[in-house]
Amino acid sequence: MNILVINGSPKGEKSNSMKLTRAFLNGAGWTNVETVDVSKSDIKGCLGCYTCWTKTPGKCVINDSMRDILKKFIFADIIILSFGLYGCHVPGNLKNLMDRQIPLMYPEMKEDGHESGEHPTRIDLSKKRHIIISTCGFWTDKGNYDALTWILNRGFGENQYETIFCGQGELFSIPELNERTNRYLEIVRNAGIEYSKNGVISEKIKEELSETLFPKDEFEKMANGSWE
Repeated sequence: MNILVINGSPKGEKSNSMKLTRAFLNGAGWTNVETVDVSKSDIKGCLGCYTCWTKTPGKCVINDSMRDILKKFIFADIIILSFGLYGCHVPGNLKNLMDRQIPLMYPEMKEDGHESGEHPTRIDLSKKRHIIISTCGFWTDKGNYDALTWILNRGFGENQYETIFCGQGELFSIPELNERTNRYLEIVRNAGIEYSKNGVISEKIKEELSETLFPKDEFEKMANGSWE
């Protein structure tokens, strides 16, 4: 089992989302784990030139970190995307990485149930599993991941991936709150244990993960006070 973790946070190893990701991996107990730190990678934006579909099929004209990262994507059995929510989407460099996966696709359209169409892939990606782990700065994840979820459903298929979306993400970097945040990280660890055994996260664990760290009023009071 080959596990690829894409750390999409500009904060690198200090990312709050990576704290959750490390807890999940600790629970899963996987040994063959490789991490790509997007903040340290050279990933330029897609040029939209379609050279990877015409002159050099399957190969991007840009010679940067994406050439090696695409090989890691192909090799991985499970791909974990870890990032903080930026503007209801992923951070900019991670968006570049997502855009630059076009060489894995054919230019021809196919029928797949999407009214707007789809491109077939050059390799079989159907058996790959995806886990999305993300924190955001609002008091709850509810309603804040709707735009991203639509994109994930389009890319991976609805209900074909697991998510851990956590509001109040900045609290994981405050030592004084470790007693509360560590309780949440233990739930994330349990999610990793379940996933490694069953390939899914149970509804019980999902309900525990959906519970907010602090009530709305209390969190927003702390958040607003941090700017003073």
